Amino acid sequence: MMVRVLELHVAKNGDDAWSGTLPTANAERSDGPLATLERARDEIRRAKGSAGLPPGGVVVRVHEGTYHLGRTFALSGEDSGTEGSPILYRAAEGERVVLSGGREVSGFVPYEGAILRCDVSGLGLDRLTAERSDPVQPFELFFGGRRMDLARWPNHDPDDPHDGEWSYVYRVPDNPTRNRFVCSGDRVKRWKDISGAQVHIFPNYDWSDQFLGIESIDADSGIITLAGKTSYDIQPGRRFYVRNVFEELDAPGEWYFDRATNTLYFWPPGPIAGGGATVSFLDTIVALDQAEYVTLRGFAFEHCRKEAVVVKGGRKNTVAGCTIRNVGGYGVNLDGGAENGVLGCDICETGSGGVILSGGDRKTLTPAANYVRNCHIHHYSRLRKCYNPAVLISGVGNRIAHNLMHDAPHNAILLRGNDHLIEYNEIHHVVSEVQDAGAFYLGRDWTERGTIIRYNSFHDLYGYGFAEGDEKTGVWTYESPRATWAIYLDDNASGIEVYGNVFFRCALGAVMIGGGKDNVVENNVIVECYPSVHLDARWEAFFYPDSLGGVNDYMKKKLHAVSYDQPPYSTRYPNLATVLEYQRLPKNNRIVRNVACYSRDDIAGFISAAEKPESAQLWHLADYDPASTVLDGNLVWHDGQPVRVGQNPFLKPGKTVSWEEWRQMGYDPNSRIADPRFVDPAYDEYQLRDDSPAYAMGFTRIPMEEIGLYHDEYRASWPVDADRRKGDVQRHRWTFTVNDREKNERESR
Repeated sequence: MMVRVLELHVAKNGDDAWSGTLPTANAERSDGPLATLERARDEIRRAKGSAGLPPGGVVVRVHEGTYHLGRTFALSGEDSGTEGSPILYRAAEGERVVLSGGREVSGFVPYEGAILRCDVSGLGLDRLTAERSDPVQPFELFFGGRRMDLARWPNHDPDDPHDGEWSYVYRVPDNPTRNRFVCSGDRVKRWKDISGAQVHIFPNYDWSDQFLGIESIDADSGIITLAGKTSYDIQPGRRFYVRNVFEELDAPGEWYFDRATNTLYFWPPGPIAGGGATVSFLDTIVALDQAEYVTLRGFAFEHCRKEAVVVKGGRKNTVAGCTIRNVGGYGVNLDGGAENGVLGCDICETGSGGVILSGGDRKTLTPAANYVRNCHIHHYSRLRKCYNPAVLISGVGNRIAHNLMHDAPHNAILLRGNDHLIEYNEIHHVVSEVQDAGAFYLGRDWTERGTIIRYNSFHDLYGYGFAEGDEKTGVWTYESPRATWAIYLDDNASGIEVYGNVFFRCALGAVMIGGGKDNVVENNVIVECYPSVHLDARWEAFFYPDSLGGVNDYMKKKLHAVSYDQPPYSTRYPNLATVLEYQRLPKNNRIVRNVACYSRDDIAGFISAAEKPESAQLWHLADYDPASTVLDGNLVWHDGQPVRVGQNPFLKPGKTVSWEEWRQMGYDPNSRIADPRFVDPAYDEYQLRDDSPAYAMGFTRIPMEEIGLYHDEYRASWPVDADRRKGDVQRHRWTFTVNDREKNERESR
């Protein structure tokens, strides 16, 4: 029996007065396709109101072309399908369909040298506004498929993200200060209008960046006074650049918008006669609000100021096989609901991250089962460097699986909430412009438990950041590798299971347990990670007295916000009942049945600037609980060299000890030192051979062949070039000299 489906068509040459059908022998009406998605939506509403949805649902096929939407395409609860009659909006098979939230710019004329100008009065750009702390200010310019740079100093060098786009704070006039610093050289004397200028700065820590407006500049002293305060005290030697200054329009790919005259100035990086310049205009391209059983499939989304697609609430909605790039915010925001997903999409060149994934009830621990699956998310967080990951996951019971994430300045996965499943993902070359960070990150809430991180591949993670400096000489050194972990369970993150993952060339560590309790690190393969696992307690002031803006009080509030000592928390996580008995003590952590293999003997000094241990360490345990910390059944191989462990029992002196001394202390009693016998480590094949001694010790085979993307009908592109280039765990140092404000000299060593 043939299932009846309502089929509508939308085309560039369509007409909203037509029926939306294509000519066929049996069609009652066959006058042609519609012109807009809105008209197709309204036709579906009309059909539902008259006869209801047909048993097979509705398919809206959108044909070849770029559609510049005049407004966000909005779907609500009344636009829902059902399980038996779903609604599908899709690009016609084999045709490229772009849904753009931008406006094309044409009519450029010569201005000065290679710089062009264009009167854009008719585009309404002067009506767009943004906070001066928002890096999308107030729109962006794209040309030839790439994001262009607001006129800036220093100029952007995409081939050198470490030194290629930054100047450095010469000194600070007040100590401490959160809104003033001195810029070296006479550059500031060129800037006539700073009313819209922004400073992008890492004021202190290398994991915190901000965009702030400029209140004033003292050209004689070089003092820049910011329009707001930075989150942390500004320190000399820290990175910054200044943008949205007309006088800095001095390189191909830069642009500037004069709001007063509605004039866009642009130095195109290539011929512009054929067009190709687009400005972002809409905040969001497609928005679903409380809809159900709606799928968006096969589209390309580009040129919006915020998220390309927002799915708020509802259930069984899917963004499938789409390509999302060149947007100001995240690619997709799945905001609540249940069983909503992003499937098989390619997401790149976003101003922020890839996907916001939330849903589920933390008070009742009811899962949402929302997901991000089989997506390729890369080269994201292009404007907002820190804490804008490939996937920002929160809520309860959501899943991130079979994705490929790479090439980004900070996290790949930033997690909040409970009982999530993170599995079969490949993550590499992230955390590339920061330090004290992790590809996966969670922290500061004892109650966010139950997440499983299994069968993932983390590799080539190095970090970069400030190492040392001398304010008197103005010499500052940055280095890589630098304080970066694959999995960072920070600030008392607890109750997380890390099982069956493979880690290689995570230069400063596979797993960091920062003060947490009840974490399990089991059955993982860890290669060339220094150390394999780090465990510590948080510092005294973290809890007593309340400090750091009231961290202790903050964490207690988190505890009581979910009634941690009552069901369902007391039954689902019984160890929470004793979490306040001794808050600092990192209890009940288990590191068991792992394979840890490393060859270098001189990299452990990168753990922190204060620690210079004798040799590379297998485990680095700082302030651990001897009574409840379990390490056993691990297979260890240091390429024939002696194995050492850094250990510091809680509140007692510690030291680096030999493997023999470590075992005499009662740890790793059933662990062994032996070659793990990898299949082909020269080609990063870290599957264990059948004759590996690990199997006799109870190790379970990891399904490495299933990690990463897979080919199916929803995959936006195939094959996928993963660019799995090998990195280098050798030390790299960059030394910058800021002399007497006459020049900013850079030297790479």
